Amino acid sequence: MPFFSKPAANGAGPDRDEWLTTRRFAVLLGLLTVASYPQVFLGLQTFVYRDFGLFTYPVAYYFRESFWRGEIPLWNPLNNCGVPFLAQWNTQVLYPPALFYLLLPLSWSLGVFCLLHLFWGGLGMFMLAQRWTQNRFAAAFAGIVFAFNGVMLNDLMWLSNLAGFCWMPWVVWLTERAWREGGSTISAAAVAGALQMLSGGAEAVLLTWVLLGALSLMELIRGEFPRRGILLRTCVIALLIGGMSAAQLLPFFDLLDYSRRQQDISAGMWPMPITGWANFFVPLFHCHSSQGVFMQDSQFWTNSYYVGAATVVFALSAPWRAKRRGRVWLLMTLVLFCFTLTLGEATPVYGWFIRHVSALGLIRYPIKFVILPVFALPLLAACFLSEKSNDDRGKISGRAWIWIWAAAFVLILALTAWHMLTAPPDDERKIVLINGLMRAVFFTAIILAWFLAGNTPGLKPRRVWQVLFLMLVWLDLFRQIPLPHTAGNAVYQPGLPRHGTAPQWGVARAQIPSPVRNKFQHRFLRDPATDYFGRRFALAHDCNLLDDIPKCDGFYSLYLSDYAVLFYNFYNDGQPAEPLQDFLGVSQVLVLETNRFDWLLRATFLPLLTAGQQPRFADDLTTLQMLTNADFHPRQEVYLPLEAKSFVTVSNVAAVKLSAVQYSAQRIEASVETAGPAMVVVAQTYYHLWRAYVDGQPTRLWRANYAFQALAIPAGSHQVKLVYEDRRFRLGMIISLISLVICVSFWCLPQRKRTPSAEELLK
Repeated sequence: MPFFSKPAANGAGPDRDEWLTTRRFAVLLGLLTVASYPQVFLGLQTFVYRDFGLFTYPVAYYFRESFWRGEIPLWNPLNNCGVPFLAQWNTQVLYPPALFYLLLPLSWSLGVFCLLHLFWGGLGMFMLAQRWTQNRFAAAFAGIVFAFNGVMLNDLMWLSNLAGFCWMPWVVWLTERAWREGGSTISAAAVAGALQMLSGGAEAVLLTWVLLGALSLMELIRGEFPRRGILLRTCVIALLIGGMSAAQLLPFFDLLDYSRRQQDISAGMWPMPITGWANFFVPLFHCHSSQGVFMQDSQFWTNSYYVGAATVVFALSAPWRAKRRGRVWLLMTLVLFCFTLTLGEATPVYGWFIRHVSALGLIRYPIKFVILPVFALPLLAACFLSEKSNDDRGKISGRAWIWIWAAAFVLILALTAWHMLTAPPDDERKIVLINGLMRAVFFTAIILAWFLAGNTPGLKPRRVWQVLFLMLVWLDLFRQIPLPHTAGNAVYQPGLPRHGTAPQWGVARAQIPSPVRNKFQHRFLRDPATDYFGRRFALAHDCNLLDDIPKCDGFYSLYLSDYAVLFYNFYNDGQPAEPLQDFLGVSQVLVLETNRFDWLLRATFLPLLTAGQQPRFADDLTTLQMLTNADFHPRQEVYLPLEAKSFVTVSNVAAVKLSAVQYSAQRIEASVETAGPAMVVVAQTYYHLWRAYVDGQPTRLWRANYAFQALAIPAGSHQVKLVYEDRRFRLGMIISLISLVICVSFWCLPQRKRTPSAEELLK
C-alpha cells in the first residue's frame, strides 16, 4: 500500500497536494508556532529555563544597552575581569535580524524572536523538501517535523544554535539552486550562508557544509550538470559568504589564537549513551528530571532529539521506496556516520576523526553531531511519502505495513517497560509511563491518518485527513517531553533589590568562589521564577549584566588564555588569597552560611586603576605562585614579564596622584601626576587589542600580574588613555561591504534559462 499509489478519482495524482501552497503552509506553520507558546507571543510570559536566562537574555540585554548608547560592543568589562564580546561569535552582534529585539521591548521580543526562527526553519525545510520531492504534502510533513523536533525546541534557550540550525535548509536549498541556475541564485545562496554564519551557530554551519560537500561530490560524479560550473559557483558562494562574514570571523579567529575553552570540558564530554537510539522512539528513556525537565543521564546539551517514531519509520523505509536512491543513500550514510560520532569515545571512530580532522574540533560535545541526523531524517521521510509509483517497484503491501506498525508499537512499549524496570526508586516513573504510552498512541494515530489520507476517495475528505495527519505530527512532537516552564517578564526587570550597594564598574567587583558556585549551580527550585530570582541574586553565569554589576567570572564559549590559567587552575581551587582579591577589587564575596547564600562585604579592595607600584620581573610560574599566596602586596608591587626588564625604567615605589578617572566599556582615561617615573596598573584582563596612550602618544601596554595590564609613565603631569582598538574588525567591515556590493551585482545578473530534463518534465 504505497502512499499516493493510485491516481485521484477525478484527476491526476499531483492534484492531491496542489492545494497546500507555500502560502497556506506558512499560515499553518505560523498558527502552530503561535499555538505552541501563545503566552510568549502575547507578552504574558517569557522563556527563562537554563541558558536562556543565564546567557542568552543577559547577553542580548548587554548588546541592546550598547546599541542604544551608540556603541559596538567589542569588549565586555563586566565579566571575567574583561572579555571580548563581539569576537565570541555566538553573541550575534553582527546578525542583522537581531534588530528585531534591539528595537522592541526585550522581555517580549527576544522570546518571540526565538519562536520566529522555529517558523523560519520549518518554512525553509518545506522549500527544500518540495524541491527534492516535488510533493507539497510530503514537504509540509518535513517542515513541521524540522520546526518542532526535540533539538529545535531545546535550542530555544540558545539563540545562536537555534538560528544556525534554522538557516540550514535555506542554505542547502539555495546553494543547490545556484549550482543549476546561477545568476541571482548565487547571491541568494551567499546571503543565506552569510546570515547562518553571522548567527553564531558554528556546529550547524560546519555540518551544513559537510552535507553540501557530500551533495556536490555526488553531483560531480553523476555529471548531470557541468562539473566546472558546480565547482566555480560553489567557490564563488563560499568566498562571498566568507567576505560578508569577515567583520565577524576576523575578530573571532583572532580571539581563538589568544584563548582556550573552559578547562573542565574534555574532547569527549557529553556523548550520546549507547542506548541513545531508544530516545528516537521513547524520548524519556533513561532520563532524569531536573526542575521538571528531563535530561539524559550522560549528556546535558539537549533534553531531546526526538523527531517522531513515524518519521524514523518512514525514513528507514525510504531507501526501498524512492526512485532516485543515490541522494537517499547518501543521507542515510551521513546519518549513520554522525550517529556513530555522537557516541563519542565509546567507539574508536570519534577519537580518530577528532585527531585527524581539526575542523571537527568546533563541535565541542559529541552529542552535537545529532544535528545532521535530525536535519536529514525529515527529508528522508519526505522522500518516502512523496513516491506515487503504480508499479510493483518500491511497493510495501498493506500486510507488511501492519507488521511494521506492530513492530514499532511493541518496541515503544518494550522500551517504556525497560525504563520502568531499571529506573531508580526516586525516578518519576508515572510521567515516563504516560509519555511512552502517548508516543505509542500518537504513532498509531499518525499511521492511520496517513493511510486514510492516501486511500480516501474525494479531494475534500482527503485534504481533511492530510491536515489531521499534520496536526497529529505536530502534537506528537510538541508534547514529546515535559517542556521547560515559562515565567513572567518581571524576572528580567533591571535593578533587582539588594541589601547594600552593588559593585560598580571601575570601583569594585563581586566574586563567587568556585566551591560556592558548584554548590548552587546544580540546585533547582520547582518554580522557575523563584529559581531565577535566586540565580540573579547570586549573579550566576552572566546574570550580572542585567544589573551592570562587574564580577570576576562569567559564562562564555572562549576565555583568554592567561585569564583561564589563573582563574581555572589557581584562583578557583578554593578560596583565593586576600591580596589577589584586593587587587581584583573584590568588594563582595558570595558565601554559604547554614544552607543560605549571602554576600559577605570586604573593605580592603583596590579600585580598578592604581599606580606607583614597584615593578618586579619574573617568569609566569613564579608570578602565578606569588599572586595566589599571602605574600603578594598589590599596593606596593606589580609583576611584569622578564622581557619588560629591558624597557621599563621604573625601579621604586612612587607617589602618584590619579584624578579625573573615567570608565566606559572600551575606554579608560585618567589624569596622572608623579614626581618620578611610575607604573600605572589596571586590574583588567590583558588583551593585545588594548592600546595605551600617554599625552596622546602610544606607549607599550604590558601584561602585568600574569593576566592584567600595566604601563610606565615618565615624571610630571600626564593624560593616560587606554582604548580598545580592533583593527581586524575594521578591515573585516571593509571586506564585508565590498563582498555585499559584489553580491548585489550577482543579484542583478540575468538568470540563465535551462531546458528541463525529461524527468523534470514528467514531474
